[in-house]
Amino acid sequence: MKPNFSGEYVLNRGASTLSPLVALSVETANIRIQHNEPTFSCEGRFVFLDQKTVQWAFELATNGGAGPPGPASMARLQWDGDTLVFTSREEAMTITFRYEVDRDGRLRMAEQLRGTAHDQDNLWIFDRS
Repeated sequence: MKPNFSGEYVLNRGASTLSPLVALSVETANIRIQHNEPTFSCEGRFVFLDQKTVQWAFELATNGGAGPPGPASMARLQWDGDTLVFTSREEAMTITFRYEVDRDGRLRMAEQLRGTAHDQDNLWIFDRS
């Protein structure tokens, strides 16, 4: 049975493994997910040490279809076993997030960023709030 990711989550920096290039400067982060298979809605708010805030949101179907087209961009969400894989391509940059729930109910987001001057791999761990 595939997991339901619905919930509100707060970043657990101590349990996360973050790149020193950019991700390590995230002070706090919150994620809210509404998952009513096959619809997956996710919004996030990340606050950096310099108090800069980045907010984002998306809604996609989990069937692997591409999201709404944008200028030179594409987003897709699909199942890989019990893991939801989000892939976003924008010009030369590709970001992949693998959404999983661990046995403690925490949200694990394995991130891979490629095609920029700061390519990185991060493991974001979020506790349910």
